[in-house]
Amino acid sequence: MEDDEGYTVLNLRPKRGNSASPSPDGRQGCCYKACQGSCPKGNPAESDGVTQRTGSGGERNASLEDLFSRLKQSLCDPAQISSAGGSGCKLCPSDWLLHRDKCYWLSKEGNTWSKSRDDCSRKGSQMLVIQDWEQLNDLQPVIPAGHAVWIGLSFNSTQRKWTWVDGAPVHEELVPESSQGAESNCGELIKTKIDYDVCDTDLKWLCQKAAFPL
Repeated sequence: MEDDEGYTVLNLRPKRGNSASPSPDGRQGCCYKACQGSCPKGNPAESDGVTQRTGSGGERNASLEDLFSRLKQSLCDPAQISSAGGSGCKLCPSDWLLHRDKCYWLSKEGNTWSKSRDDCSRKGSQMLVIQDWEQLNDLQPVIPAGHAVWIGLSFNSTQRKWTWVDGAPVHEELVPESSQGAESNCGELIKTKIDYDVCDTDLKWLCQKAAFPL
């Protein structure tokens, strides 16, 4: 229940034989300012007992540091922990492949380009975006041999240009300008070659997300 000043009053009756001093406005119990989580000065909610239960920020930080330390010991390669203060240790979700600072996931079944893009979004990731030849060469162990996979590249009919799903610029050395405007408006990857296909074709797809630094 609230008093005239908007405080929620908890009427806590003392046990028999014990005395309880009334609050400054004559009511017994504890009051909390509605929706603000604060009480007037002198209120019992500000007692040392509450402070002890909530703990200090320093104690919480120490607990988090201890948790991360134990996670590193359990999940990271010892060489990664010792290098650069452990900054080289990165983690990926189950069934994802870690490569450099990113995690990659290859589907087991095929689907259209748009449904593949939506699946990556549901996984908190995006379809593969390629920025340079070095990245493309590094990805070769992830890309299945002899099969095309959808990547996050499509032709924007309004802007009349190819675009990556994250808005990154499309470099002409990766996507030749001569291919713009083709009927096949969705990008696919066949090993080291970016090609194009009809967007309703069923292909496997690649998702990517940033690895979690531990």
